[in-house]
Amino acid sequence: MSTSSAAARVRANIKELFQANLAPGDAYIRFQLTSEMTALLSMDQVQESLIVEVEQITPLPSMPESVIGIISSRNHVFCVFDLARFLKLPSGLITPRQYQIIVLQTTSEPSIYFGLAVTSLQGIVRLPTAQIQSSLTAFPDNITPYLCGAVLKEEKMMPVFEFNRISEALSYVS
Repeated sequence: MSTSSAAARVRANIKELFQANLAPGDAYIRFQLTSEMTALLSMDQVQESLIVEVEQITPLPSMPESVIGIISSRNHVFCVFDLARFLKLPSGLITPRQYQIIVLQTTSEPSIYFGLAVTSLQGIVRLPTAQIQSSLTAFPDNITPYLCGAVLKEEKMMPVFEFNRISEALSYVS
Protein backbone atom coordinates (compact mmCIF):
# COMPACT_ATOMS: atom_id res chain seq x y z
CA MET A 1 0.00 0.00 0.00
CA SER A 2 1.39 3.40 -1.02
CA THR A 3 1.74 6.07 1.64
CA SER A 4 2.39 9.03 -0.69
CA SER A 5 0.43 12.18 0.05
CA ALA A 6 -2.14 13.68 -2.28
CA ALA A 7 0.25 16.58 -2.94
CA ALA A 8 3.03 14.18 -3.98
CA ARG A 9 0.67 12.40 -6.39
CA VAL A 10 -0.44 15.74 -7.87
CA ARG A 11 3.20 16.82 -8.34
CA ALA A 12 3.98 13.51 -10.08
CA ASN A 13 0.95 13.87 -12.36
CA ILE A 14 1.81 17.49 -13.22
CA LYS A 15 5.39 16.52 -14.03
CA GLU A 16 4.15 13.77 -16.34
CA LEU A 17 1.59 16.09 -17.93
CA PHE A 18 4.21 18.66 -18.93
CA GLN A 19 6.82 16.25 -20.25
CA ALA A 20 7.37 16.56 -23.99
CA ASN A 21 5.49 13.55 -25.34
CA LEU A 22 5.01 15.17 -28.73
CA ALA A 23 5.47 13.37 -32.00
CA PRO A 24 8.78 14.24 -33.64
CA GLY A 25 8.93 16.97 -36.25
CA ASP A 26 7.71 20.48 -36.87
CA ALA A 27 4.10 21.58 -36.37
CA TYR A 28 1.92 22.40 -39.39
CA ILE A 29 -1.66 23.61 -39.56
CA ARG A 30 -3.74 21.41 -41.83
CA PHE A 31 -6.60 22.97 -43.79
CA GLN A 32 -8.97 22.31 -46.68
CA LEU A 33 -7.99 24.70 -49.48
CA THR A 34 -10.47 23.53 -52.11
CA SER A 35 -12.93 20.65 -52.25
CA GLU A 36 -10.16 18.59 -53.84
CA MET A 37 -7.08 19.80 -51.97
CA THR A 38 -5.93 19.61 -48.36
CA ALA A 39 -2.78 21.61 -47.58
CA LEU A 40 -0.30 22.38 -44.81
CA LEU A 41 1.38 25.56 -43.53
CA SER A 42 4.13 25.75 -40.94
CA MET A 43 2.94 26.92 -37.52
CA ASP A 44 6.03 29.14 -37.12
CA GLN A 45 4.21 32.40 -37.96
CA VAL A 46 0.65 31.30 -37.12
CA GLN A 47 -0.72 33.48 -34.31
CA GLU A 48 -4.19 31.99 -34.04
CA SER A 49 -7.03 30.48 -35.98
CA LEU A 50 -10.45 32.09 -35.98
CA ILE A 51 -13.96 31.20 -36.95
CA VAL A 52 -15.82 34.46 -37.52
CA GLU A 53 -19.24 35.47 -38.76
CA VAL A 54 -19.33 37.17 -42.17
CA GLU A 55 -20.56 40.39 -40.53
CA GLN A 56 -17.32 40.69 -38.51
CA ILE A 57 -15.31 41.36 -41.68
CA THR A 58 -15.57 44.80 -43.27
CA PRO A 59 -15.47 44.54 -47.08
CA LEU A 60 -13.05 46.79 -48.94
CA PRO A 61 -14.29 48.32 -52.21
CA SER A 62 -12.21 48.26 -55.39
CA MET A 63 -9.93 45.45 -54.24
CA PRO A 64 -9.07 42.20 -56.04
CA GLU A 65 -11.57 39.38 -55.53
CA SER A 66 -9.09 37.54 -53.30
CA VAL A 67 -9.38 40.33 -50.68
CA ILE A 68 -12.34 39.59 -48.40
CA GLY A 69 -11.91 42.62 -46.16
CA ILE A 70 -10.48 43.76 -42.84
CA ILE A 71 -11.06 42.46 -39.33
CA SER A 72 -9.87 43.23 -35.82
CA SER A 73 -8.62 40.56 -33.43
CA ARG A 74 -6.50 40.90 -30.28
CA ASN A 75 -5.94 44.63 -30.83
CA HIS A 76 -4.71 44.15 -34.41
CA VAL A 77 -6.53 45.19 -37.56
CA PHE A 78 -5.56 43.15 -40.60
CA CYS A 79 -6.63 42.17 -44.07
CA VAL A 80 -8.24 38.78 -44.77
CA PHE A 81 -7.62 37.02 -48.07
CA ASP A 82 -9.41 34.11 -49.70
CA LEU A 83 -6.34 31.89 -50.16
CA ALA A 84 -7.92 29.74 -52.88
CA ARG A 85 -8.91 32.78 -54.98
CA PHE A 86 -5.50 34.34 -54.45
CA LEU A 87 -3.96 31.15 -55.86
CA LYS A 88 -6.49 31.18 -58.74
CA LEU A 89 -8.12 27.97 -57.53
CA PRO A 90 -11.86 27.32 -57.13
CA SER A 91 -12.97 28.81 -53.82
CA GLY A 92 -15.29 27.10 -51.38
CA LEU A 93 -16.10 30.49 -49.83
CA ILE A 94 -18.71 31.68 -52.32
CA THR A 95 -21.55 32.46 -49.86
CA PRO A 96 -20.29 31.53 -46.41
CA ARG A 97 -21.98 32.36 -43.13
CA GLN A 98 -18.68 32.02 -41.33
CA TYR A 99 -15.04 32.25 -42.30
CA GLN A 100 -12.31 29.98 -40.96
CA ILE A 101 -9.16 32.08 -40.85
CA ILE A 102 -5.50 31.38 -40.19
CA VAL A 103 -3.94 34.54 -38.70
CA LEU A 104 -0.26 34.99 -39.53
CA GLN A 105 2.36 37.47 -38.35
CA THR A 106 5.51 38.48 -40.18
CA THR A 107 8.83 38.46 -38.36
CA SER A 108 9.81 41.88 -39.69
CA GLU A 109 9.59 45.01 -37.54
CA PRO A 110 6.97 46.32 -37.31
CA SER A 111 5.05 43.04 -37.48
CA ILE A 112 2.37 42.77 -40.11
CA TYR A 113 -0.67 40.59 -39.54
CA PHE A 114 -2.90 39.06 -42.20
CA GLY A 115 -5.53 36.37 -42.39
CA LEU A 116 -5.97 33.51 -44.83
CA ALA A 117 -9.56 32.32 -45.17
CA VAL A 118 -9.79 28.62 -46.00
CA THR A 119 -12.64 26.17 -46.54
CA SER A 120 -12.00 24.44 -43.20
CA LEU A 121 -9.36 24.12 -40.52
CA GLN A 122 -8.46 20.50 -39.80
CA GLY A 123 -6.03 20.69 -36.91
CA ILE A 124 -2.31 20.48 -36.37
CA VAL A 125 0.03 17.73 -37.55
CA ARG A 126 3.72 17.14 -36.85
CA LEU A 127 6.06 16.16 -39.66
CA PRO A 128 9.77 15.40 -39.70
CA THR A 129 11.50 17.63 -42.26
CA ALA A 130 12.71 14.52 -44.09
CA GLN A 131 9.10 13.62 -44.88
CA ILE A 132 8.63 16.76 -47.01
CA GLN A 133 9.38 15.98 -50.64
CA SER A 134 10.68 18.59 -53.04
CA SER A 135 8.77 17.29 -56.08
CA LEU A 136 5.87 19.62 -56.92
CA THR A 137 4.73 18.04 -60.19
CA ALA A 138 1.40 16.92 -58.68
CA PHE A 139 0.20 20.51 -58.28
CA PRO A 140 -1.02 23.24 -60.65
CA ASP A 141 1.65 25.69 -61.85
CA ASN A 142 -0.18 28.64 -60.26
CA ILE A 143 0.48 27.37 -56.71
CA THR A 144 4.00 25.96 -57.03
CA PRO A 145 5.74 29.35 -56.48
CA TYR A 146 4.20 29.39 -52.98
CA LEU A 147 5.21 25.87 -51.97
CA CYS A 148 8.25 24.55 -50.14
CA GLY A 149 7.37 20.93 -50.83
CA ALA A 150 4.74 18.24 -50.55
CA VAL A 151 3.85 15.40 -48.22
CA LEU A 152 2.24 12.06 -48.96
CA LYS A 153 -0.52 11.71 -46.36
CA GLU A 154 -3.43 9.28 -46.50
CA GLU A 155 -2.45 8.26 -50.03
CA LYS A 156 -2.74 11.87 -51.29
CA MET A 157 -0.08 14.45 -52.02
CA MET A 158 -0.56 17.54 -49.85
CA PRO A 159 1.13 20.81 -50.73
CA VAL A 160 3.17 22.48 -47.98
CA PHE A 161 2.95 26.25 -48.30
CA GLU A 162 5.90 28.53 -47.53
CA PHE A 163 4.91 31.51 -45.39
CA ASN A 164 7.45 34.03 -46.74
CA ARG A 165 6.46 33.42 -50.37
CA ILE A 166 2.78 33.93 -49.57
CA SER A 167 3.34 37.01 -47.41
CA GLU A 168 5.57 38.64 -50.02
CA ALA A 169 2.97 38.10 -52.75
CA LEU A 170 0.10 39.31 -50.53
CA SER A 171 1.96 42.52 -49.72
CA TYR A 172 1.69 43.42 -53.42
CA VAL A 173 -2.06 42.70 -53.46
CA SER A 174 -2.93 44.83 -50.46
